[in-house]
Amino acid sequence: MNILMFNMSEYSEWMRRDIPNRNRHILFNLLKNDQVEKILAVDFMPFTFKRSARIYKDNFIADFGVKTLRRNLTSKLTKISDKLYVHSTIKTAFDDEDGAYNKIDKDLAILGMNKYILWSYYPMFSGYFDHFKTATASVFDAVDNWMEHPNFEAHYRDRLRKNYEVIDKKASPIFTVSKDLLDIFPENKNKHWIPNGVDCYHFLHGKSGAISKKVSELKRPIIGYIGIIQERLDFELISILAKNNPDKSFVLGGPVWKGVDLSNLEKLPNIYFPGKVNYNESPKVMAEFDVGIIPHRVNKFTSSMNPLKLYEYLAVGLPVVTTPVAGTEEFAGHVKQASTPKEFQSAIEEALSQGKKKELVEERKKIAKKNSWRQKVGEMLRLIQSK
Repeated sequence: MNILMFNMSEYSEWMRRDIPNRNRHILFNLLKNDQVEKILAVDFMPFTFKRSARIYKDNFIADFGVKTLRRNLTSKLTKISDKLYVHSTIKTAFDDEDGAYNKIDKDLAILGMNKYILWSYYPMFSGYFDHFKTATASVFDAVDNWMEHPNFEAHYRDRLRKNYEVIDKKASPIFTVSKDLLDIFPENKNKHWIPNGVDCYHFLHGKSGAISKKVSELKRPIIGYIGIIQERLDFELISILAKNNPDKSFVLGGPVWKGVDLSNLEKLPNIYFPGKVNYNESPKVMAEFDVGIIPHRVNKFTSSMNPLKLYEYLAVGLPVVTTPVAGTEEFAGHVKQASTPKEFQSAIEEALSQGKKKELVEERKKIAKKNSWRQKVGEMLRLIQSK
């Protein structure tokens, strides 16, 4: 089978900036599947001049592939491997959506992809469902509710709402990362909740580096989080926990989102910000934690999420304490939910009292193995083929 995939990221983001997300994991696991012949991955289609400029810098001035197969002023086709090809464009698709798709038609012809599955992660546009009518299946994989995303809700909410309505009518099947996301596709009869997964092999063979060595030197116990430091985090909760637990080290590893004010947390002597943690080093950093935490705010956006780090913590054998975000209720016993600072404190103490007992560590790793990306992709392909 061939796949035409509309990405929610750029390929160069995954490679140069080491940004892992569900889209990347699913794509890379599809490449490992013997049923898949070729994938034409369409990079994030820009809808702002700023994004177009960044794409031009990262994908047109720089080169990230094996060979450029086609190029003009606004788009290019790059060969990554015999199975993977990337279409990049700097043309803002708001201006001429059909024109953008016509360029993709040319690339499909170059690659001889006459039959293909349309597979999208990108709800900012929905015209591809009408343009690529010859697709043997039209798949949409919903990662979070973009209508509630702080970057999009103010200016693009109405557009996204209309596009989700189109997706509801025209995609089959629809996959969602959380149960709550099923509700934004009320009419669709072929929708399925498929939570995130984890690359267990990666989390068994992570590489050590400067950050993991620094974390290992901190005072124990270490309560840790790895992810983007942005508004989804409950900074007040983290502050209360750190103040009430001066004997514990709190690690918040990851890049800090532009505009986020950390001044109050940076004043606390037992909170550490090691900076961006590369995906290759994250297993070793997590292995230094005594408890993995997910201190997300509880709101409409976080209720549509299913944190990747939940499965990654389990893959290294960690007990997890989290606010009640989507999917965490599936792993009672190893993942403890807490709605208030007092409950969160109690859950951390309970997790620490268990320690890193070998039998519990192995149980958590077994849970992670049952939720591998390979298993998730296999389930998706079965559902597509049973259509």
